[in-house]
Amino acid sequence: MWRGHFLFTFSVTLCFIVLLDFSASAETPVDTSVKNPFAGNAEAIATGKMLFEAACTGYCHATATANRAGRCPNLFDCEWKHGGSDGEVFHSVTEGVPKTEMVGFKGRVPDEMLWKVIAYLRSASQCQNGSAPAAAAH
Repeated sequence: MWRGHFLFTFSVTLCFIVLLDFSASAETPVDTSVKNPFAGNAEAIATGKMLFEAACTGYCHATATANRAGRCPNLFDCEWKHGGSDGEVFHSVTEGVPKTEMVGFKGRVPDEMLWKVIAYLRSASQCQNGSAPAAAAH
């Protein structure tokens, strides 16, 4: 019961943030050497999947198995527009992506939850041999 309430609250909070905050954040340096502390952790990946599907797929991104395109980039292919290392992905999620609908969740959602979502994205990636997605050529 509490889990459903938590997910609903989390989803509503993220939707509210996405709908109201389209401002670009200040540039913060990206540490590409940062590694996900939850990589390979099955429990964290399951939580990350639940969080991603509850909060990120309704408005923006498609699920890993969706037959539809999301209105925002596919996070399960092997070409990402805003970097592919754990550090770059975490930076995009926490700081947002200027001139896009991707807002930063720094200070709004605990880092631990964001890392679990990233762990899930990596685990469900279509990339072969577990390699990180490559940054897209602009």
